[in-house]
Parts: sequence; C-alpha cells; structure tokens
Amino acid sequence: MSYQLETIRIRHIKQTHFQPAWALYENTFPEEERRELDLQKEIMKNPYYHFDIVRIDGVLVGFILWWQFEGMRYIEHLATKPEYRGKGYGKNIIEHFSSECEDFIILEVEMPSNTINKRRIVFYERLKFKLNAHFYEQLPMQKNGVSVQLKLMSYPDELSDAKLLAFKENFRNMCFTPYLE
Repeated sequence: MSYQLETIRIRHIKQTHFQPAWALYENTFPEEERRELDLQKEIMKNPYYHFDIVRIDGVLVGFILWWQFEGMRYIEHLATKPEYRGKGYGKNIIEHFSSECEDFIILEVEMPSNTINKRRIVFYERLKFKLNAHFYEQLPMQKNGVSVQLKLMSYPDELSDAKLLAFKENFRNMCFTPYLE
C-alpha cells in the first residue's frame, strides 16, 4: 500500500477540517473519555497540545491528539474514520508518529474487559508498545466528570515508576485541567 500520509495541526475550532474531526471524536470515544467543546477550544491554545488531523492522498482519514512533554509524548486520542478501519491506516499513523522523534511514547487503552478492548491492546503490542501493570486513572475530561480507570501502554519500553511520575506531573502541571477539583 503506497500513499502520502500528511498531518496538519489544527490550532482552533474554526479551522478547516476541525468539524469533521470533532464529529469523529464524538462518535468514537465514550462521553466520559472526551472533552466538551468549550474545554477543547481552550486546550488547543496550549503549545504542548497537538490536534493533528491525518490525511492520506489529501483525504481526511483520522486524527491523533497528543501532548509533547520533555522527552515524552502522550497520545491522548487516536481514531480513524470507520471506512478506513482494519486497513492498516491506524498502524501507519502510529508508525509515522513514532518515527518522527526518539521520545518515549505513552497512550491509554480501556481495561481488557471485552474482545474489542483486548484487540486494541494486541494492535498496539504488534507496534511494539508494552502494556504496563501500573494502576492508572484518566483525569476527568468534563465538568463534573469522573476519573476513568484505564491501562497505560508505552513505547519502546515499559513505563518505570519514575517515568510514570514524570508523566503524571507533566500532565497535571502543563495541561489545562479545570475539572480536577
């Protein structure tokens, strides 16, 4: 499969491609794992946050939403449009993302409680991500939201206690998180 993969950083909600990417976001992730639009608008002002849409041969196929911390990247959300799933596009997005730098990469996955969640973990394991045993809760993503217990995966190695602590501190200190208290 040969095609041209391109990422475009969206910096505000009025920018071209934001609305179709936002619709995909809302349709892909459970409500407790996604932001409300007002908060998303504010977060996009943060220089450490990237709302990158992914186009292949000029067509929007998905997005990767991520944070840049010192020596570490955190993939917060990744999705491909339903018609592109299962065709290698997600794999290529992750491979492209990880080849752009030598930073440690962290991402969250749902608990392996059903077949779909288990398949998602296997997908990332095939891409050399490691499933970590640490207890982890995603910070609330909405006003009056709750923390959600998830699993962390990391690349290229397992997450040490020190890296986990650095990740949590970076995320709390650098990210706009008004719903924590």
